Amino acid sequence: MRNKWMIGGLAVLFTTAISCKKYLDIEPVGKTILTNVSDYDLFLNSQDLTASGARELNLLADDVDVTTIPNTPDRVEDLVYLWNAQYSTDTKVPPAFWGKHYGNIYRFNAVLVGIDRAGNGTDRDKRRIKAEALLGRAFEYLYLVNLYAKPYNAATAAKDLAVPFVTSVDISDATPPRSTVAEMYDHIISDINAAIPDLPANNATNRFRGAVTAANSVLARAYLYTGRYEEAAKYARLAMGDNPPAILDYNTIANKSAIPNMAVRPFDIYARYSTNASLKEYPTIAFLKMFDVNDLRLKLFYENTGDYTYPKRGVVAFNPSGAVSNFGTSVEEMKLIIAEAAARGGRLPEALVQVNDIRKCRIKKDVYQPLSSTDATEVMGFVMRERRFELAYKGLRWIDMRRLDAENNMPAIYRYNANNEAIATLMPHGARYTLQIPLAVLQFNPDMPRNDD
Repeated sequence: MRNKWMIGGLAVLFTTAISCKKYLDIEPVGKTILTNVSDYDLFLNSQDLTASGARELNLLADDVDVTTIPNTPDRVEDLVYLWNAQYSTDTKVPPAFWGKHYGNIYRFNAVLVGIDRAGNGTDRDKRRIKAEALLGRAFEYLYLVNLYAKPYNAATAAKDLAVPFVTSVDISDATPPRSTVAEMYDHIISDINAAIPDLPANNATNRFRGAVTAANSVLARAYLYTGRYEEAAKYARLAMGDNPPAILDYNTIANKSAIPNMAVRPFDIYARYSTNASLKEYPTIAFLKMFDVNDLRLKLFYENTGDYTYPKRGVVAFNPSGAVSNFGTSVEEMKLIIAEAAARGGRLPEALVQVNDIRKCRIKKDVYQPLSSTDATEVMGFVMRERRFELAYKGLRWIDMRRLDAENNMPAIYRYNANNEAIATLMPHGARYTLQIPLAVLQFNPDMPRNDD
């Protein structure tokens, strides 16, 4: 078995000029050569690495409605939407999700392997670049463990299989075995903690780059996904700092073009573009009707909302346009993590403060009323509903669905064709909540254990 599966059996995406006979000794045309520290530094700005959120993730979730599914679907996007076991039989192309994340892991590993031998740079710069690569790689693995492994369960995490933890850049190396879920989270958390001492304090001039604030935000997300809610809240607070950046008040802007560029937005902590920019999401009518009609997110990001009665499927479209959705971390996400931890811990006023801090910047000022309740279940519902609104179509709903399903809080989800006939069903605790290992991977690794189908 060989590491070619990382990129779906295709040729190496680029060549690094490190002192290793397994790499080319001459510069190939059109390829990237990493020689000096400055080369590695610039490489971390590459769009391949900053576009790590697979937008197709949105198609797995329950808030998307596709009315144009053909009778015999064969596009990757349609098969993802229908929770098909496999999304392609073509083993010569990088598989959806797996190919992108492992492609980026390969790139980060190339930085980690080669930076110490790079020329024309200080040791401090080398340590910083290595730390950024550790954080970036951990971010990619956090997606993978939440796609190809069962949801985290403390009782079974030590035996539930996740994905191989790859550190090599030699495609002739044997593929590592699939790590367990517990091992993968240990890798993610330990790599981020190892990175923090050498990261800059913040990334205010370029939110796509690593920083201590960014590292803490990814730790907060990782701890949330493992059910360690107080740890998640701790790191969410650290990510925001003692003086959290202000949330952009949508009452103060006329349209989404007024939203700053993602690279410098103060409310984004670790910025990541999504892939497949041409993909457009069409919300379900049920999701649209969850919104208050005075919610300014409807005005800014949803097209063709009409009089808010939504009489026909497939008309309203989510379109962030210039206000590109950040698939990385944000101040709003951190506040929602703190709110969830507080709600689960019975600290209802604290949870409500965090949720209302967001809502007062999203609801029309002249009609805004803060949420209030002394009922723990209702407050938890407020928190999870706000997660759906604020983090919509940023690749997170599917992972939230997995968490909710593990807690017996997800109903059956149905897909309908244009005639409103059910054509696919995702049952509670269904095996399809865990993605299958792609055929392109199994071709190179026929002995790799499969997931339940």
